[in-house]
Amino acid sequence: MLLGLIKTIFFLITFYYLFKIIGRLVLPYLMKKGVERMQQQQQNAATNYQRHAQQKEGEVTVQKNAQKKSSNVVDQNEGEYVDFEEVK
Repeated sequence: MLLGLIKTIFFLITFYYLFKIIGRLVLPYLMKKGVERMQQQQQNAATNYQRHAQQKEGEVTVQKNAQKKSSNVVDQNEGEYVDFEEVK
């Protein structure tokens, strides 16, 4: 029983230091990749903002999405709006 306890403590200490060493090697790489990804997203957002800001006031641009259907049919899940008054 004492031998099993000593083995368990030894393995816990070994795994602790192993993860600590691996963390010091891998964590900076993961942080660098995360920061680079956030910078890229920020640059994309700034580019999109500048593109929309360059349009002159009053200028209208119509962009169509190929993903959306352009049909005037009411969806079956949508109900018809009925305006009513409560009579007492």
